[in-house]
Amino acid sequence: MPTATGLVVAPARAPDGRARTRYIAGAVGSPVCASLAVVAGCAGLGYAGAIGAVVAVAAVCGFAVHAARYRRVTRYLEGQARGKANARREHLRLQQLRVVGLGRVEHYNELSVLVEQIERIDPALAARFELQGLLDHFIRAAVDHHRFSDALRLSGAGALPASLALAGPRSRRRRDLLQRRLAHRDACTQRMAELADEIDATDDLIRLVAQRVACPSQEPERDREIDRRLGELDEVDAALHQLSA
Repeated sequence: MPTATGLVVAPARAPDGRARTRYIAGAVGSPVCASLAVVAGCAGLGYAGAIGAVVAVAAVCGFAVHAARYRRVTRYLEGQARGKANARREHLRLQQLRVVGLGRVEHYNELSVLVEQIERIDPALAARFELQGLLDHFIRAAVDHHRFSDALRLSGAGALPASLALAGPRSRRRRDLLQRRLAHRDACTQRMAELADEIDATDDLIRLVAQRVACPSQEPERDREIDRRLGELDEVDAALHQLSA
């Protein structure tokens, strides 16, 4: 449709069938379309009864189907889909961390804010380092660390002696069982230490990327601005000195 300036508003290039269906479903099911359909339906009902309401609602849905062809609408629908996916992902993450404790949830929230800042400032860098995947890795490590801690606590491993030599005289079978428990406790403790190191390393990596993104890039041309002007002043002084000689 020509505009006042002579330009033509053209729809975006037609997407494939699956994407097209997704855009149409998103447009028809959007809150904007639903609100317009309700208003149009009420108006149609008041003017022409039930048939008028059906026609009005069908007209709004047809308009939404047609609007799904345009780039601005598809961008809006894609943004809505990303927002829903992000909300669903955050809900699942917080569900996993709920059993770990409030302290770890606050730790995750702090790192999540940093990742959001990085994605806003430099989306390409955030995608390159897969920071959302790194947050998932942080949650898995935190949950596993908590499970190991609970396993040791529930099994009473804290009451075991430091080594088999300190266990005192026991039967052979009891000493064998005690040796197995001690070996399992040591393995769990070692794994917990590795997971704690993994959690700290993930924290450090996200903060390092945030530092690099927050700092402005060094531009060599900017550093030479003052030197270039000083050189010009020297040339002017030399020319004046030659003229006065």
